[in-house]
Amino acid sequence: MLNYTTIKKKISVGAAPGEKYLATISRNGIMSQEQLIERISSASALAENDVLSALRALQVVITDATMNGITVQLDQLGIFTPYLSAKAMLTAEEVDATTIRGVRVNFRPNVRFKNKLKTTNYEYRNPMPKGLVLPVDDTPVAP
Repeated sequence: MLNYTTIKKKISVGAAPGEKYLATISRNGIMSQEQLIERISSASALAENDVLSALRALQVVITDATMNGITVQLDQLGIFTPYLSAKAMLTAEEVDATTIRGVRVNFRPNVRFKNKLKTTNYEYRNPMPKGLVLPVDDTPVAP
């Protein structure tokens, strides 16, 4: 289930610009690699050391492949595709390595993953604003 909250955002484009309200995901934290290993281990016949070894190898192979311009497709997850961010030039002769700003990796979930995302449920979470300190109730409790 995805939790969401409401935020106010200034919209500057479109037919009716101005301050608007929209739903945004209310993140539930970050799953550490250790937590991921524990969950995979409990959901499979693999020991935690085996899962750790496989995850490290997966990370190394995906990184190496994308750094070499290879798209990586994981059947149950999606596709990791490397692409360049580059400055546009007027002529082909002006394009060289100095016009490349950097390399990025785009992840596109596959159809199965997209369908799971489409069928997820949403629940409103009213977040406490950052830095808000609630007053302490000094009312004495009746015995």
